[in-house]
Formats: sequence, structure tokens, C-alpha cells
Amino acid sequence: MAGRVRRCRHCRQPLRATARRDALYCDRACKAAACRLRRHRAETTYIAIAFINGEETEHVVRCPVCGTCFALGHGHRRDAVYDRPACRQEAYRARRRGAERVREAVTAPAGVTAPVPLCTALASADA
Repeated sequence: MAGRVRRCRHCRQPLRATARRDALYCDRACKAAACRLRRHRAETTYIAIAFINGEETEHVVRCPVCGTCFALGHGHRRDAVYDRPACRQEAYRARRRGAERVREAVTAPAGVTAPVPLCTALASADA
């Protein structure tokens, strides 16, 4: 075992030569990151199993663009609406297309070919 290089369980970098014999991580940051990753995977597994069994629905939402189900807070923000950045961009483009149609409908003339000057319209009404 003397010739084998021991590596950090999280980042896979070689451990220092002065590291204890029972050391698993290169430093406290890697140890904490590995702990967070284990907790994240355990929560994700729990949510997935509960969702499959029909018990958990508050942490799982459906993307309104592509229809994919995803777990909130696991690879996504806890207030996420869209599954991927592409879905968010597609929703933005759809909103823009809708706004342009409304803008065109409001600014387009409604069957009037030429505007009637106000003073001409008042003069003909008085006569």
C-alpha cells in the first residue's frame, strides 16, 4: 500500500503525505461538500419515491412549457417555474409575441381611412 496514492473521496485530488492514515477528505471544505451532496441525494431519492407512490406533490411541479416534472430545490430554485433555461426563454418569447399582437391591435386603425379634423367636424355639426 506504500506505493498507492490516496485520494480525496470528494474531489479525487491526492491527499497530502502528512495526512492521517484514516483521512478521507483533503480538507474541511471537501468534507462539508461531500456531506451536502449525500444529503441532497438522500432528499432527492425520498422525494422521487414519495412522488411515485403518490404521497408527495408539493415538492414536484410540472413545467408549463415542456410538461416535464421536476423536484423543487434539487438542481432548481425552490420557487422555480420552468424546468430548463430553454423553457424560460420560450415562455418569454411567447409573452413577447402576445404583447406585440396586442400592441398592433391597439395601434391599428379601426376602419377609418383618414382622421377627421376636430374643427371641421364641429363646423359641420353647427351648420
